[in-house]
Amino acid sequence: MKFPLMRNNILREDLDAVIEYLKRDDPILTHGANVRAFEAEWSQWLGVKYSVFVNSGASANLLTWLYCAFGIRRAGKSSFPLLRGFPTWPQCCKMDSRPVFADIDPRTLAMDTARILAKIGDRTRAVFLTHVQGFDGLTDDLLHELDRRNIPLIEDVCESHGATHNGRKLGAYGWISNFSFYYAHHMSTIEGGMVCTDDAEAYQQLRMLRSHGMVREADDPLVRTAYQRANPELNPDFIFAFAAYNCRNTEIGGIMGRSQLKRLDRNVKRRNANLLRFLKQIDPNKYRTDFKLEGAELRLNLILKQAG
Repeated sequence: MKFPLMRNNILREDLDAVIEYLKRDDPILTHGANVRAFEAEWSQWLGVKYSVFVNSGASANLLTWLYCAFGIRRAGKSSFPLLRGFPTWPQCCKMDSRPVFADIDPRTLAMDTARILAKIGDRTRAVFLTHVQGFDGLTDDLLHELDRRNIPLIEDVCESHGATHNGRKLGAYGWISNFSFYYAHHMSTIEGGMVCTDDAEAYQQLRMLRSHGMVREADDPLVRTAYQRANPELNPDFIFAFAAYNCRNTEIGGIMGRSQLKRLDRNVKRRNANLLRFLKQIDPNKYRTDFKLEGAELRLNLILKQAG
């Protein structure tokens, strides 16, 4: 028997919502009201203050690296080691950063807390933790030590929507957290991602970084005014604070996200039930079954791959 990585999880109701929008006279297709609404609804679901909708999970990670690399707040020097997972280390190197790798805990597939703490040095500027395949990669010891040492946590939650630690959703612990809405993940906007934070300064800068570094993308009048006063000779609509990229998503993505978010919690429960049922059927003498399941929202395909 073969199990696919994922089947298309876009339902008729998602397509109908898009079609109804496209039937309007002259509908706006680039990011607009539906993108803003999706960002607000996602923030409420996750339990954070701010979210920035982008065109992929990789772009979410990229903007996070850009923000750090520009030394806007936490990063300090432009070259710094970070303890992190695999998916974004090429972006880390592009930002002139030097990653420091730590081995994993096989029960969570995330970096092992003891190995992370052993590798933290004077030049460590952040810990980038990837929550793999729906597992909770956090520990109380890690959170305590990072807080004590004043080292920010960045969470990659691209594969773990809905997983929790101590009853709080992953992505709500980090200074910045990143999500993906690729079709193989828990919900889909066709392509898409989200950058989340409680940091108002980071939020304004990330909004600008999403759209070529344009100051007009900041939604705080005080931020825009500060740049305009510093550059009075420039057209205020075309002040570029940073050399950045276009990582915007579209109104179609926003509509899809709002539609799918309504059933995300229900899908999480179904996935967990499927996992627990499957684990009972496989031989623990042949396959790993002692995963950390507390708070996990696991993607069943991980176990299926191991079962071969």
